[in-house]
Amino acid sequence: MENSATTDSKNPTNSAASMASSTSLETLQLSFGNLRINNGKIEINTDKPSSSSSSSSSSLPLNGSSKGVPPSPDSSNSESTSSLPSFNGMNLINNGVGDYYHQPYNFSETLNGGGYGLGLGQPYNPYFLTPTPWKHPLLNHHHQVSYFSDFPNEKSPFLPSPTGENPNGFSQGDHEAIINLALMEESSKQLQGLILMKDPKIVKRIFEGVIDNLFQLMISQFGRYLFQKLVELNDEILLQRIMEKLDRNVIYYASIDRYGSYSIKKLIKVLQKSPLVNQIVKTLADRFWELMTNTTGQYVIMECLEFLDYQKNDKLYLEAIDKCLKLATHDKGCGALNQFISRSRGPRSDELLSKICEQVVYLSLHPYGNFVVQGVLGLQNPVIIEKISYSLRGYYVKLSMMKGGSHLVEKCLKSSSGALVNVISEFLQSNQLIQVAKDRYGNYVLQAALRETKRFSNALHGSLVMKLRSYHNLQDLNHGYARNILV
Repeated sequence: MENSATTDSKNPTNSAASMASSTSLETLQLSFGNLRINNGKIEINTDKPSSSSSSSSSSLPLNGSSKGVPPSPDSSNSESTSSLPSFNGMNLINNGVGDYYHQPYNFSETLNGGGYGLGLGQPYNPYFLTPTPWKHPLLNHHHQVSYFSDFPNEKSPFLPSPTGENPNGFSQGDHEAIINLALMEESSKQLQGLILMKDPKIVKRIFEGVIDNLFQLMISQFGRYLFQKLVELNDEILLQRIMEKLDRNVIYYASIDRYGSYSIKKLIKVLQKSPLVNQIVKTLADRFWELMTNTTGQYVIMECLEFLDYQKNDKLYLEAIDKCLKLATHDKGCGALNQFISRSRGPRSDELLSKICEQVVYLSLHPYGNFVVQGVLGLQNPVIIEKISYSLRGYYVKLSMMKGGSHLVEKCLKSSSGALVNVISEFLQSNQLIQVAKDRYGNYVLQAALRETKRFSNALHGSLVMKLRSYHNLQDLNHGYARNILV
């Protein structure tokens, strides 16, 4: 003890940091009753506890060091199975009769400067702080229950108890302790570290502690990381139990939540080859409109298109075909529909594009719908480009003098030679070209037309130049926006 106290006093612990995390780390100590300190590391005690050692075996400092914890008589002979991540927090001091005290780091129980018999460094505060008595709730005067006790089914640790009771003998309060830890930043990281060890007993204990509060875990800023680590284990029984807890409301509300959406996307990615993913897809399809018009929810839909094959996404495609016109004319839905179209695959994708082509004039003249038409042109599908450019004949002059429509006409000019011919032919036959030249949007369309015809067709370029020069001779192009296209 003297050597330990001398060594540890040279390396005092930061008091402010340990006090800040005391609440969560106290709970962590309660939760992992068979972990112990050995040479400054937190380890799993695999020895079966006896009534004579029940009090000392679970006294665990939460900073990962041996400060303030008297060694048990048999600590020199004990062995461990694995090392765990460090825990920062409060010291737990055993008074020798089964009671424990919380002792903040850098505080001493004595006012003199000698000894520091509990292994603490130089006192940070000279005033005596009376410790608050505390008893480990998992200990009694007769025995200690091992927190990581053996589970009845060796085939899969994640199978629930057949009787519906907790096979480990722990109360609901212990589960509440784990979920509370999972929602806090530092303790969540520590739980994630325990999961990464892939010890089935530890993972089961954490999983049982959060399974009844999955929604709370999924939408938590820090808890979502723990949820993702559990899902990444890719255990079939674990995933089955998770999906049993996720009804349609949980999936939907998690999908539109800032943090919950990451949890759902992780599930989709892990379950991409499992039939369990069908439950998620069905829920997303049932709430397709709400999700596609939600800035967060739409990305969950896109995750399905990214990782699932078109057969699994069939319900989503059917909803998109049914609601494409409504989405295309919505301020948020138009962008989401463009994203959906760009990720679409398979025969349902062709149906969706055909539906848009049927209503291309209506969509092109709409302030939001024209963005969807532009997105379709951007796919560089020759058949679709030909359909759109042919359907828009007679509307190019009008579209050229509209804010969104002018960009659409420029897209047509650059999409293909066939679309270019359709646009320029209408310009050459129109008696409103001078209005296009003077328009704040139209003049940019004519500048693009001159550039594109010069690249692809000298004949069309010459015809367009001659028509514009006829207006120039009449001095009609010397004013306003028309001056931008003087040739």
